[in-house]
Amino acid sequence: MSRQIEMGDCANVLVVAITPRSPYRKADLEGIRTNVRFLVENGISFVMPECGTGQAYDTNLAEYESVVGTFLEAAGNDAFVVPGIGPGYGRSIEMGNIARSLGAAGVMIMPVVGPGSAKGVRAGLSEIADVVKLPTILYQRRLDIMPVDDTIELCKQDAIVGLKYSVDDMTAFRKINDGAGNSAAMVCGMAEEPSIEYLTEGAVGFSSGMANFVPGLSLRILSSFGNGDMVEAERIQELMLPFEDFRGECQARYSTSALHAGMDHAGLAGGPVIPFSEDVDGTDLPRLASMMDTLMAEVEKVS
Repeated sequence: MSRQIEMGDCANVLVVAITPRSPYRKADLEGIRTNVRFLVENGISFVMPECGTGQAYDTNLAEYESVVGTFLEAAGNDAFVVPGIGPGYGRSIEMGNIARSLGAAGVMIMPVVGPGSAKGVRAGLSEIADVVKLPTILYQRRLDIMPVDDTIELCKQDAIVGLKYSVDDMTAFRKINDGAGNSAAMVCGMAEEPSIEYLTEGAVGFSSGMANFVPGLSLRILSSFGNGDMVEAERIQELMLPFEDFRGECQARYSTSALHAGMDHAGLAGGPVIPFSEDVDGTDLPRLASMMDTLMAEVEKVS
C-alpha cells in the first residue's frame, strides 16, 4: 500500500508469510514474488514477512533487508507489508530502521526470548516504537513480562496500532480489550483454531500461517463471522484444524516446515527451512499431502 497502517487496517487476516528457499536454503526472491502475487490475487491485503513463520530469529540483517524489500516490491500498492523485528532491543531497532528505510507500512515487535523483566520489557517496547517511528503491532506471548496493566498502557501509546494476542488466557484478553480495545486493534495471534472464540470476545482479525496457501479459506472464516454466518465460519475452521494440529505435534517441530511443505504441494514456493527448524520428515509427507488435498478441494468448491 502507499500508506502506513492504521488501527482499522488490522481488522483483517494478517498473513504471517514464510520465507521460501532454494534447495541450498538461500532466500528464494523470485519465489517471494510468486507467493505475494498469489496472495494479492486471492484477496489478501495484509502480509507480515520475517516473523516467526518467516524465521526472523534465524536470519541475518542482510537477508532481512533483501527479503523485506522483495515483499514490498512484489506487493506494490496492493497489500500492506508489515515485517517482524527482533528479538531483543538492539536487533529490533536495527531491523526497524531497515524496514522504515524500505518503506514498510509498519512493523511488529517479536516476543522477547532472552532475559527480561516486566518493567524492562515495558520500557524497551515503548522505546523501540519511539525510535523506529513506524506504526507498531505488539506481540503478546508472555503475561509474566507483559502483564495486563502494562500491555494496556503500551497499547495507548501513539505508535501502537495493534496487539497480536497469543496467550491461552481469555480472561487476560478480555481485560486488555476492555482497557485498550479503543486504542489498538486486538488480533487473535493463534491462527484459525481459536480465531472464532477470540473474534466473539472482541478481536477484529486474526493472524494465519495457512493463509499462505489457502488464503480464501482464512478470509471466508472472517467474512462469514462478520456476516453472522457462524455455521459456515465453524465449518471452514473444522476443515483447517487437522493441519494446525499437525503443525503443533511433538512440541511444534513442524510449525514452520509444514507450511513450506504445504506451499510446495500447492504449487507455490516453499522449499526447505533453515536451522533451528527441521523439514517435514519423508514419512510424514503422505499425511500432509492428504490434508492438503482436502483443503485444496474445498478451495475449488468455495471459489
